[in-house]
Amino acid sequence: MSVSNGLSRRFLIEPHNLRAMLRHSGVVLLSAQSALEIANPGFVNNAIPVDVDQLTDFGQTPGAFSNLAGWAQLFGALGITARSTVIVYDDGELKFASRVRFLLDHFGVRRAFLLNGGFNALQPLIANGQLSLTPPGSITPASFQVQVQDHPIHLVDRQTVSSVLGDPSVTLFDVRTPAEFDGCLLLPGIKRGGHIPGARNLPLEDIFTPQPTNHDLFLLDEPAKLYSIFLAATLHRHNRIIVYCVYCQDGAKSSLAAMALIEAGYTDVSLYYLSYLDWQSDPTDPVESIGPCT
Repeated sequence: MSVSNGLSRRFLIEPHNLRAMLRHSGVVLLSAQSALEIANPGFVNNAIPVDVDQLTDFGQTPGAFSNLAGWAQLFGALGITARSTVIVYDDGELKFASRVRFLLDHFGVRRAFLLNGGFNALQPLIANGQLSLTPPGSITPASFQVQVQDHPIHLVDRQTVSSVLGDPSVTLFDVRTPAEFDGCLLLPGIKRGGHIPGARNLPLEDIFTPQPTNHDLFLLDEPAKLYSIFLAATLHRHNRIIVYCVYCQDGAKSSLAAMALIEAGYTDVSLYYLSYLDWQSDPTDPVESIGPCT
């Protein structure tokens, strides 16, 4: 999907394009449902509910990413095949839908998209009759054949991150709040506040544009603006970039940031899926913080 600045949308679709995409065969529309959502989204045009918490729990089990049969069962139960075109939306925060989109893409769905603005952005289209509020769609289970695709977003673990510390060609990108990055705010489960040494901080909220006509609606910025934001944070395209956050043992915020980097034209992007919660759990892993906090 080309945009005027010459870059292209690779994994993001705008709300006004949804109706046309749903006319094509093989399209599966997923509504990402999570107990952690501020407000779970409703169902549009018979969208299929996907239990994000179930995917999260499965992804945290030992050896989950090598359990290909398990992922095939989960995705097949949603009526998805590797040939499907899948569009995922959530309540509008995008992080839960982004996690689902990344997992689908990683395990072989090559046409997996995130709906920009989520359910909040669909309200005008529902109001004017272009889309409809419906009950959840019925599911016809499918046979899903896993084909792991470690591109364009690469999956990395703690050992890989440790091996690149101090490498000037690698940038660690921390998308948490400044208070979390500095170590002044300890969220549950964090025993050692701070960040991975050498990491750059850019809060995820900085890559969204609030909409003046709807204060509850935030849209992911256009590719050119994303690039300018990342460049201002000294994230350079020639570097390898590894993205992490804190509660991204479920791959939520970090997968969204990684996708935004790809949208902005970055080509060497990795995702530390277990993220800072995993890193700080090992006392041998170094941590930087500003301390003392005021």
